[in-house]
Amino acid sequence: MKKHSLTAIALILLFLFFLYFSAENVKTQRDNEKTYILADAVIKSAVQAYAIEGFYPPNIEYMENNYGLIVDHEKYVISYNIFASNIMPEVEIFLK
Repeated sequence: MKKHSLTAIALILLFLFFLYFSAENVKTQRDNEKTYILADAVIKSAVQAYAIEGFYPPNIEYMENNYGLIVDHEKYVISYNIFASNIMPEVEIFLK
């Protein structure tokens, strides 16, 4: 009887361990997808500004104010490097 109880407890612990790591994996994948979506939105806003105004925006705040870009600055850090107003800026998104 005791052997069955230990086996059941071991299986339950194994299941909980698997469940925890599965949830963490889903969270990581979700965060990666959100980062990709934000990077895509920044690039699309920059291209839209270039098409309308003839130059790439000088910074992220410009796109937030003029093109409806929404960024959660508490969650993400954006590296937006612009070399010249007619060259596509380099965009990198980092999760805080």
